[in-house]
Amino acid sequence: MQRLFCIYIILFFSVSVTAQSGSVPVYKEYQQTLFQLTPRLDIVLKESKVNVYLEGVYNTNALYASITEQTRWNIKPGIDVGLTDKWFAGASERINVNGAGIYNYTTRLYVQHRGELFRLLFSKEFLYEQFNYTDRTLNTTTSSGTTATRRPMIGRVGIGLGLGKYMPLQNNHLAVFLSYKPFVQFDFVKDNVSFFKERFIDYTNLRMDAGYLIDKAYYIGVYASRETNYLYVPAAEPYNSNGITPVFGIACNFLLFVDPAQGKELSSFRYFYTK
Repeated sequence: MQRLFCIYIILFFSVSVTAQSGSVPVYKEYQQTLFQLTPRLDIVLKESKVNVYLEGVYNTNALYASITEQTRWNIKPGIDVGLTDKWFAGASERINVNGAGIYNYTTRLYVQHRGELFRLLFSKEFLYEQFNYTDRTLNTTTSSGTTATRRPMIGRVGIGLGLGKYMPLQNNHLAVFLSYKPFVQFDFVKDNVSFFKERFIDYTNLRMDAGYLIDKAYYIGVYASRETNYLYVPAAEPYNSNGITPVFGIACNFLLFVDPAQGKELSSFRYFYTK
């Protein structure tokens, strides 16, 4: 099963690369590098099978903006449930805030398989995200003037692949994790106008985390990611544009065990898996 999934991933990425290149030239536009702070609190429930968490992200130097989101800071409550020893499911709700207030709410649902490959942690997942916008997020200009309304919902589906490792250091652990997630985005409103119909893959996130886990309950780490939005821009000659945002951040995670008598399990540390 695991080998079949690996073959599927390789074929998917091969098709993705082919579809993204094509015969139309690609223009790469690098956005301002973002520097982030990411605090998080996990509450570990019975037998480490369930984590509920509250996470936030603050961009210290700029606003993150793409076709789907605008974020100066956000907050995300979520839940991660162990269905078996290796299968997990979860949900979260991300509240994105720009300078003018709440821009949108992003609902995420996922199913993951967390196994091993060559003595490395090996995560495979299927994800669905839905962007629900607030009032005055869509401006329409006509001969009568400009009106502000609520932007229609946008959805996206994706897969994720992650490799990582815990390395013992005395009584604690160094942790590293590398992940990659490509998404296909779509509009709910079928009006023959879409930002997403010309590109096969619409968004990707390549991310590297590294940090120190103390007593299986306190984590401090750094991360770097490359977020890419794949656009089709109509111009004199239509061309594909890749909007690339480099991100660097510091992460702090505290795990609160409801019943410490059950013992602190390394598997309770879910930070990497719920990104």
